[in-house]
Amino acid sequence: MNNYETASILNKGMTVYGESVKDVLAAIDLNEAYDYMMDLASRKQPLNQSIIRDLNRLSIAKTHPDWAGVYREPFEIEAAMGDLVDWANENRDRLHRVQYAADLYLKFVSIHPFRDGNGRTVRLLMNLALTEAGYPVINVFPDEKSRNEYMDVLATGRCEKKSQPFEDLIGKYAEKTLLKRIKIL
Repeated sequence: MNNYETASILNKGMTVYGESVKDVLAAIDLNEAYDYMMDLASRKQPLNQSIIRDLNRLSIAKTHPDWAGVYREPFEIEAAMGDLVDWANENRDRLHRVQYAADLYLKFVSIHPFRDGNGRTVRLLMNLALTEAGYPVINVFPDEKSRNEYMDVLATGRCEKKSQPFEDLIGKYAEKTLLKRIKIL
């Protein structure tokens, strides 16, 4: 690293390529969390709170180390997360895997257990559920239009307790990703 690069990082918080240091650190964190998620998927073990906390811890380790893997309100949230884990392990093999992944996602976001990184953590959890069953990793909102659709069906799932629209959306992403993979093959 030369003096210009160092000065840019220290004075502006920006890399020489115009990316903020925070964004670079967040990308490194997410990459490490993704690698952990893929390792977990290969083991196909039951879900537990330690796995969820580790996914969150890894996804924000460099950007918010004090919050990483720590529940917002430990006593209340730990019980809710225990219920989530129980539900997950009871339904993992009973529901279609795409429906399971979508329902796990909805249940997690209704708890919102962490101060930061809930979105990253839940997308990792959802992709863990999918990948364990042989599905590819899906990208939930690759563009603004998709993000708006996602926000609408997520709100419907959370506020109106209707999971079908969100399950359909995740199913659509899974199908689209599978078709792309098949086309490549």
